[in-house]
Parts: sequence; structure tokens; C-alpha cells
Amino acid sequence: MTDKDRSSDNASGPDWEMLARFVAGECSPEERRAMERVLEADPARAEMLHALGVAVRAPDAAPPAALEVEAALAKVRAQRGDTRTGPSTRRASIVSLDAYRSRWRDARLAAAAAVIVVAGVGLIWRTALSPRGDRMPAGTQTHYATAIGRLDSLQLPDGSHVLLGPGSELDISPDFGALSRDVTLKGEANFAVVHDATHPFLVHTAWATFRDVGTVFVVHSDDAEGARVAVREGAVAVEVQPGSTPQTLAAGDRALVAPQGTIRVERSVKLEDDLAWMSGRLVFRDAPMTQVTADLRRWYGIELRVDSALARARISTTFDRTSTPSDVGRVIAATVGGGLREEGGAFHIIALPRPTPR
Repeated sequence: MTDKDRSSDNASGPDWEMLARFVAGECSPEERRAMERVLEADPARAEMLHALGVAVRAPDAAPPAALEVEAALAKVRAQRGDTRTGPSTRRASIVSLDAYRSRWRDARLAAAAAVIVVAGVGLIWRTALSPRGDRMPAGTQTHYATAIGRLDSLQLPDGSHVLLGPGSELDISPDFGALSRDVTLKGEANFAVVHDATHPFLVHTAWATFRDVGTVFVVHSDDAEGARVAVREGAVAVEVQPGSTPQTLAAGDRALVAPQGTIRVERSVKLEDDLAWMSGRLVFRDAPMTQVTADLRRWYGIELRVDSALARARISTTFDRTSTPSDVGRVIAATVGGGLREEGGAFHIIALPRPTPR
């Protein structure tokens, strides 16, 4: 590919740095007018910025570290064939990393960092093909799946937005927007739902159904640990069994539905850990090994096998996309006081022999 071709490709792709400045309110008047014209002509990109805004609205979400932002920015530049380096380039991109440290609580900078970090993750933006409120045409894609370690954003035909987590799957009912608004999730997703009382928005998992009451909420579902929902805005009704009395959650509430059907509701809790995955961080807080195993498979493609003597251990740690599979395996082993053996593409956490008393 020639330099001219590369330049042309870069021009046609999204300018992540300019998007970041635009979201942060740091761009020049000329850049703002240019970006507004681009967004007016490109609804998909406008929806992308809307979804990013949803992703950073959590009031106390922890920011990505300065080095993480810098690494993500470097990755984006490398993908664009931009070899510029040095502090002057970083300052021109958005603001200096020192400014991130001192001004993180400014919501504009949170949004800007999200643009850069999410771009570094490799977020893909999609729009369902059906116009809002209409029946989805025959042949319309109704199954979406993300690769290991990747996020995907989707606008549904009713205008609702979904941010789909790594290694996750979302199925949309073929009659979505006409007879129903049902989706089925395996994995993790953030839903920003357009409310319609006549057509409730339902998220089905293997363990429970979550009904929107005009809201933004995160759902996590896996085969081992059941389902979890965290409500960011509005309210969500949780129905464990069809026809059972639902429990209503308000903003700041969390519910955990175990595979055996029991439900535990936590009121007015901090949701930072539930939302961390949207900025590329995998957080475990007193997590059982079954949950750790499932999440590491989605995030890093790791097959984790644990000796029976350590299988009941619980994990509290945090990983990000700079963590390598080997790093993750060593941390897990150290956390539970075991050893690590890599064999046949799997990571074995083994119990270490106890010291022989003298």
C-alpha cells in the first residue's frame, strides 16, 4: 500500500482523536462545525457518540489509568499508520496526561477518554437494518456475537442501544419492533432502552427475564453463576419464573439470580465494578472460581482448570487489556496460593504441597 493509499484510508475511517476532542468540548470552532456536518451526514457515527455518552454516564466510574489511555492512543495511531510520538502530539490529541490526572472528574474528559480507550479496545459499531418501529425485514441479522476480548455496539430498530461485552451473544426476536421487543443474552451487555409501555423491552437469560421500565441497565449472564442486573437509570423488573411476581429495581440497585432460582436484591449500592468492563477492565470482587473461569474465557480465551483443593477459593483482583494470559494466570495462582502450569492451551492452577514440619 502506498502512502497516498494509506492516507486515503485514514481519511475515510473515523478520526478517533477528533471525535474525542468533539465529545470533550476541546475542539476548535472550525473542527466543531466540520464534525457536526459529518455527523449530520453520517447517522451511524452520531449513534456511536450517543452510545459512548451512555457508557460514561455512571457517576463514580473509575477512570482508565493514564498509561492505559496513552497505550490505547498509541494503538489507534499504529492502526492508522501514524508514527508520531512525543508529548507535543499527545497534547494536540486531547489534553495532556497530567490534565487527565487532575481533571478526571470533569465529565467531558471522561467522555473523551472513553472515545480513545474504546477505540483501542477495537469497538465495532453496528446499526440494525430495520427502520424504527417497523417489523424487521426477512433476512435481517438477528444474531450478534463478539469475539474474545472485543466489544460491539448495536442500535436496535426501536432506537435502543446495546453495548455488547466480550465473548457475548445477543439474539433479537424476528418480530422485534412490531409484535414484541424481546432479546436473549448470553454474556454481558449494557442496554439503553427507549421506553414503550405498549411493547415492553424484555431481556431473556437462562436464569431470569429483565423488563425495562424506561432505563439504562447492565446484565451479566453465564452458565455457572446465573444472572446479574445492575440498574444505572430508571427501573427494571426482574422475573425469575414466567408468571412469578416480579421484583422492581431502581437506579443504583443490583439483583443476582442464582441458577437454582433464588434472587438476592442489593439496594443503593455502588455499581463501579458492574460497569468497569465498558472501559476495558475486568473486575472480580470476592468472585467464585466458576465465575472467574467463565469471564476469563470470554475476555482472554483462557481455559482455566483448578485443582479441587482450590476450587472453592474466591478471587478479588482487576485485569485490563494490557494483561497477557500468562499475567492473568500467574495472578490467579498467587491469589489462591497455588502454582501455575500451562499445558495443552489450558492454565492449570495447582495446589502446592505443604511444607514438611521440621
